[in-house]
Amino acid sequence: MAIQRRYDPDGPKRVLLVGWDAADWQMIHPLIERGLMPTTAAFMQQGSWGNVASLQPMLSPILWNSIATGKRAQQHGVYGFTEPNADGPGVRPTSSTSRKCKALWNILTQQGLRSNVVGWYASHPAEPINGVMVSNQFEAFRATEDGITPPPSQSVWPAEMTEELAEFRVRPIEVDAAAILPFVPQAAKLLESKPMRLGRLQQMLAQTATVHALATHLIANTEWDFTAVYYEGIDRFGHEFMEFHPPKMEQVADDDFQAFQHCMEGIYRFHDMMLEALLTLAGDDTAVVLLSDHGYYNNHLRPDPREGKAGPVDWHRPFGVVAAKGPGIAPGTRAYGASLLDIAPTVLHLLGLPAGEDMPGRVLAEMLSLESTPERIFTWEEIEGDCGMHASDVRVDPVEAQQALQQLVDLGYIDPPSEDDEQQVADCIANNQLCLAQSYLDAGNYSAAKDTVDGLQGKLASSASAALLRASSLLGLTKRAEARKVLEELVQQADASPRVLMMLGTLEQAEGNTEIALEYFEKVAATEPRLPGLHNRLGRVHLSSKNYDLAKAAFEKSLQIDSDNAVALQGLAEAILATGDAQQALEKAMTAAEFVHHFPRAHLTVGKSLLALVDYAGAVEALELCTKQAPKMVEAHKTLATAYRALGENSKAMQAELRAKQLAT
Repeated sequence: MAIQRRYDPDGPKRVLLVGWDAADWQMIHPLIERGLMPTTAAFMQQGSWGNVASLQPMLSPILWNSIATGKRAQQHGVYGFTEPNADGPGVRPTSSTSRKCKALWNILTQQGLRSNVVGWYASHPAEPINGVMVSNQFEAFRATEDGITPPPSQSVWPAEMTEELAEFRVRPIEVDAAAILPFVPQAAKLLESKPMRLGRLQQMLAQTATVHALATHLIANTEWDFTAVYYEGIDRFGHEFMEFHPPKMEQVADDDFQAFQHCMEGIYRFHDMMLEALLTLAGDDTAVVLLSDHGYYNNHLRPDPREGKAGPVDWHRPFGVVAAKGPGIAPGTRAYGASLLDIAPTVLHLLGLPAGEDMPGRVLAEMLSLESTPERIFTWEEIEGDCGMHASDVRVDPVEAQQALQQLVDLGYIDPPSEDDEQQVADCIANNQLCLAQSYLDAGNYSAAKDTVDGLQGKLASSASAALLRASSLLGLTKRAEARKVLEELVQQADASPRVLMMLGTLEQAEGNTEIALEYFEKVAATEPRLPGLHNRLGRVHLSSKNYDLAKAAFEKSLQIDSDNAVALQGLAEAILATGDAQQALEKAMTAAEFVHHFPRAHLTVGKSLLALVDYAGAVEALELCTKQAPKMVEAHKTLATAYRALGENSKAMQAELRAKQLAT
C-alpha cells in the first residue's frame, strides 16, 4: 500500500526537531525577561508555543521513544534505562533494538525521505535509515596517551562516515577557562577544593558541544527532509547543579551556593546560542519544533536531598516546553493541552503525511497554519518496504554497553550492577515491568496495569511501590474493597507514608465517608504540607460537602505551591462556578485544559460554565469532547443533554439522556 504525500505550497520544505531534555518554561521565562535568551524569545514571538504534558513514568528512554513514535511504552517496547543482555549475562543500556515499532525516521525512510538523527536517546546501535544517524553512544570516548579512543562500533550510519564525524568530538580538555567561567566565575579558586565537580562540568559541556557540532555539520552538509537532534545538557546539569540554583536551599552550604549558583542559567543560555546556529543553518524554508520531555523543579518544590528519599526522577516536573516556527506554523498562537504523544502526528502532518490510528496523540492544529489534515491510516507498521529498522540479529558490543551502563550509574538513574548476573537480570525485568504498569495506569488501562503488577517476580513483587500501583489500579477498576485491603496491609507493615494515607483518604471519599477522608488528609498535612495533591484532595472533599469557600481555599493553597497544577485549576473552577461566577470559572477551567488536553472533568466544567453564560454551541463542543474522553461519565452525558435541548436538538438530547440512564444502572 503506497501512502500519498500531501504537498502544501504554504508548508515547510523540511522539519527540524530539537530536543532539550528537561527544559522548563519556569526557567526560560525569567531569563527571557532579563534579555538572556534572545533567540528563544524571538522564536516564541515569531511562532507558537505552550506547555507539553509529560507521560508516566518520566524516564528519558521511554519518553524520547514516545516522542519519536507517537506511542506509549506498551506500544514501543522501551520500558526503562536497562534491559537484559541478549548476548550474554547481565544487563545493558536500553538500545534501539528494543523498540518494536517504527520511529519517525523509519516512516520517512519508507517514504523515500532523508533524515539526520543525532544523539537521540536509546538510538544505539545506529539504524540503517535513509540518511545519517549518530547514536547516543557516539560521544562516549576516553582520553589516551596519543589522543582519544575511536567512536564505538555501530554508533554511526552509514559506517563509512564514522571517521569523518569523529573529528567533531569535543574533548573535556578542550573546554577551557573561557568556556567554564560563565558557569562558575570562581573556577580558578575551586580547582583544588572542588576539582571533581568542575571536571564533571567540563565533561557535560563537552558532550553537549559534541552533539551540537555533529548536528550543525550534518544540517549544513547533507541533503535532508527531517533532522532530529537531542541535547541532554539541561537535564544533566539539573542533576548536578539545580540544588545550587537560586533561591538558596536550606541544606546547601554557602560556599557551594556561591560557587555554582550560575550553572543552570549558564546551560540555558548555552542552549539559546546553539538554537541560533541551528535556525541559521536550517533556513527560512524549514519548520522548527523545539520541545522537552518534562520540566525540572527549580523552586521551593525541589526535593530535599537530606531526606534521603528523592531520586533523580523526583526532580522531574510533569510539564515541558513545546514551541515551533517557520512555514506551516501559525505565528502568535498557543499550544492547547499538548502532550508528548502529539509530537509525532504533528511532525508527520508538517511533512504532508498521515498519522496512524494507533498513535493516540493528535495533530496540534492550533499551532499550525496548514488548512487540511490528512486522513489517518490504520497503522504505519503494516506498510511494507525497507524502513531502516534493525534486523533481529543485530547485537550490541558488551564492552561499550558496560561503559554506557556506568554513565547511568554515575547519573544516579540505576544502582551499580550486581555481581549476581541472574539477580541483576531479574531486577532489571521487574523494574521494567513496574514502569510498564505505570504506563498502563497513566493511559487509564487499569486492568492491564493490575495484571502487570500481579505478574511481578522477586522482591519488587512485595514492595510498597508495587502495592501502591496495585491499589491505584484497583481504585481505577472501582474495586474499593480490594484496594482497601492492599492499603491497610501497607499500614500494618508500618508503611503509613503520605501517599498511602492520601490513597486511603481518597478511598473513603469515594465511599462517601467525608469525615474519615478529612482525617487522613489532615494527617498528611501535618507531615507533608507542600504536596499539591494533598490540597487538591482536601478541595474535592469540601466540594462534595458543598463547602465551597473551604474548597476554594484548598485549591488556592495548591496553586500557591504549584501555579501550573491543572487539577487545582479545575477544582477551583468548579468551586467558583458553584458560587455563581461562570466567567471566572470558565477562565480557570480553560487554563486547566490548556495544561492537560485529556482532562474530562476540565472539559465538563468548561461546558457547564458556557451553559451558564448562554453559549450553548460552545457548551456542546466542550461536552462532546468530555464524553469522547470519558464515555462512561454520567454527569457529562446529562449536562450534554441539557445543552442539546438549549440548542433545540431534541433528538440528540434524548440520546444523551438515554446514555446517562444506561450508565447509571
